[in-house]
Amino acid sequence: MVDFLSSKSTKSKNSTNIQSKSAEKPENSTTCMGNTINDDIMKILKPENVQSSEYEINCDRDPGRNFKNAYNLLCSGLGPYQPTDCDFPKVNGRKFRIEWYVKYPWLEYSPSQNSVFCFYCRALPSASCDQAFITNGFKSWKKMNEYSTNHSKSFGHKESLTKYAGLKSAIKHGNVISKIDSNHKKVVKENREYIKCLLETLLYCAYQGIPIRGHRENEDSENMGNFLELMKLRAKDNNILDRYFLQKEKSFRYVTGTYTNEFISLMAAFVTKNIIKDIQLAGIYSILIDETQDLARHEQVSFIIRYVDGNLNPHEVFIGFYRTARTDGECLTNLIKVVLNSYNLRIEDLRGQCYDGAASMRGSYNGVQAKIRTENPLAFYVHCHAHILNLCLVDLAKQVSYVRNTFGTLKALHNFIGASSKRYEIFEQIRIKMGDKIGPKTLKSLSDTRWSCRIDALDSVLSNFTVILKTLEDISEQDSIYGSDASSLLFSISNFEFVFCIVFLNDVMRETNILSKYLQSPNINYANVNTMTLQTVAILNEHRSVTEFDKTWNKAMKITKKNNISSPKLPRKRTIPLKLGGGQVNSTNIISVQDMYKINIYYIVLDIVIKEIQDRFKENDLNILQAMKDVIISEKPENNSIKLVCETYNLDFNEVTIELAMFNRMFKTKYDEFNINNKIVYLLCGDIQIGFTNYTKIIKIFLTIPTNTSSCERTFSCLKRLKSYLRTSMGQERLSGLALLQIQREVPIDFDKVIDEFVSNGVGGNRKLTLK
Repeated sequence: MVDFLSSKSTKSKNSTNIQSKSAEKPENSTTCMGNTINDDIMKILKPENVQSSEYEINCDRDPGRNFKNAYNLLCSGLGPYQPTDCDFPKVNGRKFRIEWYVKYPWLEYSPSQNSVFCFYCRALPSASCDQAFITNGFKSWKKMNEYSTNHSKSFGHKESLTKYAGLKSAIKHGNVISKIDSNHKKVVKENREYIKCLLETLLYCAYQGIPIRGHRENEDSENMGNFLELMKLRAKDNNILDRYFLQKEKSFRYVTGTYTNEFISLMAAFVTKNIIKDIQLAGIYSILIDETQDLARHEQVSFIIRYVDGNLNPHEVFIGFYRTARTDGECLTNLIKVVLNSYNLRIEDLRGQCYDGAASMRGSYNGVQAKIRTENPLAFYVHCHAHILNLCLVDLAKQVSYVRNTFGTLKALHNFIGASSKRYEIFEQIRIKMGDKIGPKTLKSLSDTRWSCRIDALDSVLSNFTVILKTLEDISEQDSIYGSDASSLLFSISNFEFVFCIVFLNDVMRETNILSKYLQSPNINYANVNTMTLQTVAILNEHRSVTEFDKTWNKAMKITKKNNISSPKLPRKRTIPLKLGGGQVNSTNIISVQDMYKINIYYIVLDIVIKEIQDRFKENDLNILQAMKDVIISEKPENNSIKLVCETYNLDFNEVTIELAMFNRMFKTKYDEFNINNKIVYLLCGDIQIGFTNYTKIIKIFLTIPTNTSSCERTFSCLKRLKSYLRTSMGQERLSGLALLQIQREVPIDFDKVIDEFVSNGVGGNRKLTLK
């Protein structure tokens, strides 16, 4: 009946009923007075677009002919049948009186049987109702008043009226089922809103990388941890949190460590699901792998996937940290397969691998790249270009003694001044006193694995050179314990050789640092790397001139004069003892001190850097990459390049050749410079890639192959923030989930779907709070 009562109706007007609104109604029938249903019932019960007169014409309302139609009439918006324009026959000298309609508003008359019925008892009968007023009809007019009064007072009649009152109340306010349903919806909405607040608070903590749990989380604790304290703060402005969390309206609050771990896992799974969906849509992908040791001495593997979307934009996405017991090639290869299989990513769709230079990764036989290529030869290995450049600079420091000594002195300076707060305070006070506010405020440390540390260390010393001299002089005079160390360092830096080296190396490292930062971008490709590398080598070759040497020399001389450092001198010539034959060691035709610095330091350093970059970067000059670069960029690519690309990726040679000729002809009408960026822009313009499917496929493969593992290195920064010395006991799943949420924070999270997943993950779907 509830479903049926959900239809709408309009108020009916019964032309045959008595319209005696001015008549006074008896007290015992105020709930059902009148011969039509009230407006609320009429609006709901009566079907739309149907007039009351149609019911009167199309249905027989005579209760004597059809005593079972009362409920239908009631649902149709009609009341008791009370005709006034018919002849009322006499029986034993008595007949029906119209006034009884007013006295007994439930009364209805049957012209066919000349009897009366109770409309509400017929419509909503009860077991104790008088059958004379339901089925047989009452026609003893002599006893009409007596029996009608008794019927009005009877239990059966009152029960029918109660049912009618309940019907009206159900229509106006809703029945018990609808009220229960409405209350259920309200409770579910509030419960879900509370869980959503929990998720938002957890997500905020994850985004900020701050600890979630507190050391003590009982009610007496002054600091319950970031998560619970933030919940308390939000509860001041959030009614749901105030009721559920502070006032504890519900006995279960879902704030324990077990539930926070589950919430973090669910949100991380939602992010991962969306990422994997985009990767699968791309069709092909590459992997970037690197490993590091966390503070708990666990080996963590950062797993990143590179793919290209429909607009040819490359993306490098983090999918988690994975703990491994060993870092040999076989163990890491198995880990990669397990991770790819867990996300339904086929190894056949792998097009590139990018790792650092560790033997376990790049080994030709037992390395990860070799084992992966045995299963998929198209998964070409690329040694991270950023790591290659760093190796070039590390080798430079090892091969040239002047450079080695300079960096050794820089490291000793940092360790000496920074190791003591007292000595560092002297450095700071002198710096403030001299008003030197330009450049770094502190000395920087050196490391073989931090790519920008060398330029930072050189900058810090050059900017604070005078301050360092004053600091060492002060310490050597006043410190009785470490004064000798300060004097040794002061002697090491108070000479032209050191000044010239830091000035010259600062210029060289600045050029290579630009290349290093460029190589760390996730948006670059092999063609851009080649272009930028060639330009860097060209700039370094330009530095290899007398003019550029003179500029460096003059800078060094300016610094030495400013700080009263003695002018450069030729080193004393070493001689061989007479008993060993005599003569000079390394006798050359150097005639001036400038020539000595130019030949022995300036040119040698530049030659080594240039040669190292050229030789080491050739490792990644794969034939297929060169061929794809030629096919994509050149106006007239060589047939050998086209053939190699077609054979490698199973493309039709004739189709590719035709597409290239047509595309380059069209491209030339709008662009003069042939480069990959312009070609991608033109390919996407007007959606013309539909006509060049093979060319688009080649570009997509080319962009999918990675050039560096800098994205992995960035995740290690996140790992360091998350797994601090106070959080070393963090579980692997929690660590990976928090890292994923923080690193992939641009992926929006649908909290409703997360809550639905939380409900479905319950034991038999049973949770303490009703969420569905």
